[in-house]
Amino acid sequence: MESDFSILIVDDEEFVAGFLKNLLMASGYAKVRVVHTKEAAFSQMEEDTPDAVLLDIDLESERDGIEIAEAINQRYHIPFIYITAQADKETVKRALHTKPTGYILKPFKQMDVYAAVHLMEKSTEESRVKYLYFKDRYALVKIPFSTILYVQSSDNYIQIYTPEKRYTLRNSLDWFIKTAPTDTFQRVHRSYIVNRSKINRMSSKSVFINNVEIPVARGCRITLK
Repeated sequence: MESDFSILIVDDEEFVAGFLKNLLMASGYAKVRVVHTKEAAFSQMEEDTPDAVLLDIDLESERDGIEIAEAINQRYHIPFIYITAQADKETVKRALHTKPTGYILKPFKQMDVYAAVHLMEKSTEESRVKYLYFKDRYALVKIPFSTILYVQSSDNYIQIYTPEKRYTLRNSLDWFIKTAPTDTFQRVHRSYIVNRSKINRMSSKSVFINNVEIPVARGCRITLK
């Protein structure tokens, strides 16, 4: 059975990268892309952010791999695994500061590769139950569902309200309600979805969240969480 989990391999050795891609595809991962330079890695992640990255720590220099890892942490917030032939203490120590999900040592064994990526995939799936992920310009934003107060639609956009910030996305309320936990969020109006745990008070025609009045459609029944 094929997985929809998308993976980007960053390795400057074409043969090694191709071999790793074949191992992953043989393990059921069909969405695998390969790049060979730091610049190509950044370009690919900005164009279509993958679910995870397999990253050669060395590339042209040791700093290239670590710089990519730092950018992943700061801008993309996705898991990554280092692939390396280096296992000395100093290399591991420097790499650990970037908080990788794990390591895969060369030469590769299919079961080691599959186990590392499969664990990363399962961890990502569990995280997505708790967090909403979306692109904001060139960055991938991750916010806990528990912090979202309500969502409002406006033309072809939705606005996601949290206590600290309002996010505007080119998307629909249907997309949000399919993504969000159904036991927490409820559509109360054609233009609104609310986090039921954030409702302060309610009437027959509206609910209030942080003193914001939100209309409730006729016939809509709300159970406070």
